[in-house]
Amino acid sequence: MGDTELFNGDPVSLMLNTESAVMESNGDALLPDPALGQTGEWPLDQVAPDALNNMVANANQESSQQKTVEQVQITQLRQDQNTAPAPPEVPPPPPEPDATQPEQPITLEAKDGEDASAQPGEDGMEIEAQPEVSTYIHSEPSEFDKLYKGCEENLEDFNGWIYLLQFVEQEPSVDPVRKAFDHFFLRYPYCYGYWKKYADLEKKHGNIQIAEEVYRRGLQVIPLSVDLWLHYMTFIKENSDPNDPETEGRIRAAYEHAVLAAGTDFRSDRLWESYINWEIELTKLAHVTAIYDRLLGIPTQLYSQHFQKFKEHVQNNHPKHFLAEEEFVQLRVELSKASLSAMGGEEGEASVPPEELPPGTDDLPDPAKMGQTEAMKSCLYRVTEIENMRHKVIEVRQEIFNHNEHEVSKRWAFEEAIKRPYFHVKSLEKTQLQNWKEYLDFEIENGTPERAVVLFERCLIACALYEEFWIKGMASFATPDMAAEFAQLLRCIVSTPSTLQKII
Repeated sequence: MGDTELFNGDPVSLMLNTESAVMESNGDALLPDPALGQTGEWPLDQVAPDALNNMVANANQESSQQKTVEQVQITQLRQDQNTAPAPPEVPPPPPEPDATQPEQPITLEAKDGEDASAQPGEDGMEIEAQPEVSTYIHSEPSEFDKLYKGCEENLEDFNGWIYLLQFVEQEPSVDPVRKAFDHFFLRYPYCYGYWKKYADLEKKHGNIQIAEEVYRRGLQVIPLSVDLWLHYMTFIKENSDPNDPETEGRIRAAYEHAVLAAGTDFRSDRLWESYINWEIELTKLAHVTAIYDRLLGIPTQLYSQHFQKFKEHVQNNHPKHFLAEEEFVQLRVELSKASLSAMGGEEGEASVPPEELPPGTDDLPDPAKMGQTEAMKSCLYRVTEIENMRHKVIEVRQEIFNHNEHEVSKRWAFEEAIKRPYFHVKSLEKTQLQNWKEYLDFEIENGTPERAVVLFERCLIACALYEEFWIKGMASFATPDMAAEFAQLLRCIVSTPSTLQKII
């Protein structure tokens, strides 16, 4: 701004030019500049004309320099914008999470062959990967977790375990089923009913092989469980191919394993009957007779009923069908000798030479191929011979039955006093415990070692939580093999180290 715009040309009068554009403004042009240390308290009549002119000139010069600097900065900024790369776009904010959906963890996945620590941005520059941050919100423990934790905290809470097993039966996945049952059997392996439940659940999920393995595990722990053996046999029959020629042998071998393991139990009658009925279905009558020969000598609860069924089996079938070939030949020869000897003695003649005896493996004479008189004689002879063979078969087994009946009578009172032959966590009555002690003492003194061992195994199922019976078993069979067997059984039931040290 020039001086002539503010003053008129007269330096003497120093009159203000009232027609100046400055004077026509709102007066902002005359405001003091704080940057120069000026204040608004100076009146115009106190400012010398020269100082005022210098101040105005300086203000104009500074304003001009400031505008020049601003223009240079604007020009440089525009050049920088044209040459510098564009900054990466800021990604839009993530959408608000849905309250109804659980939040998922945010992860950065790297493609095959790429480094997960650096990923390219939109401008081609690598962006350092940020550490994985999970936004997962921990949910409340499931009902299964609560029940399982309760069982872990109190292993002796039998009802808690039962609630857990009942809960997992309704679970759609097999994983919680296996976890619950496997840990349950570490504590209570003698609960045969739950071995079946476990196998049924595996079968329900289509795991036939695993279900059979579950049965085998249970039978290895409690081989005297007749019920578990029967369930296992039913399982094998239902899941075997009837057209497979090996199926029959496989089922028979399983039955043999079952009666060898549990057949000497006083209450094993149902297992024997199942074996016999299966052989009858196959019309293997000679096998049925062989099974009865073993059963009639074992003291069981239904010993008399078994003998009665055996006699019906003999009366309703031909001897050549229900006897083994060797026994049939031997019996027929003996009866023929006895018959001919009796006939020769009555007529005063010598006995018939052996070559005239009927062959053992041939059929008896057929009356239809003979004359009337000869047929009547032969038919009478045939009926008599068959009846004699049946009578002889029953007579031989009758002696075995009589001896077995005597053995049963000596044990009947002990067996009748056993009210709970299976395992349970509830305490047994004192009379029950006393009966087991007396029964064991009787079997050790009067029975065979095999029967004594079986009785101890039965006792240790019903009295598994009573230390004195484990100690009694170890003391009664103080051999290295028996000691190892009893110690192994002990580890399955008793978890207290002090008890184990007492036994060992």
